[in-house]
Amino acid sequence: MKLYFAHNFNNRIKFRKIELQLEKKLNIELYNPFYDDLNRKKEMFKFDNNKKQRFHINQKNANFIVQRDLTALAACDGLLTIVDLPSFGTTIEICNATLMKKPIYFISQKYINHAWIKVYATYRFRNIKEFKKFIIKERKNEKKKNN
Repeated sequence: MKLYFAHNFNNRIKFRKIELQLEKKLNIELYNPFYDDLNRKKEMFKFDNNKKQRFHINQKNANFIVQRDLTALAACDGLLTIVDLPSFGTTIEICNATLMKKPIYFISQKYINHAWIKVYATYRFRNIKEFKKFIIKERKNEKKKNN
């Protein structure tokens, strides 16, 4: 299973750690748009190491980033998002996943019962632990079907 991992920019370091743990624990692949693209990974290294403070994107770069992210989303089996703070990018990624008919795995204690999330998230979880249990259970059910 390969999921596009949508999250806000400001908590990217925290979510990167969570991403790596989930990949290892659940044996899934998470595409992180901030770190899994080689060009963007170099940029994030500068931010993460406080070598760069501002982020300016011109129109040409914005078009490139959006198209690259949409292409990556289309190549994934679904979208996983952890929402602790509202984010324009994450919201639009959820909308695009919906348009692409991709399942959306939504993790948020605070926003789990938001009307839009109830309608558009395929699966909703209050925390990462619930998500892990769900994936493990789904894998067991899948194995039973295949046997």
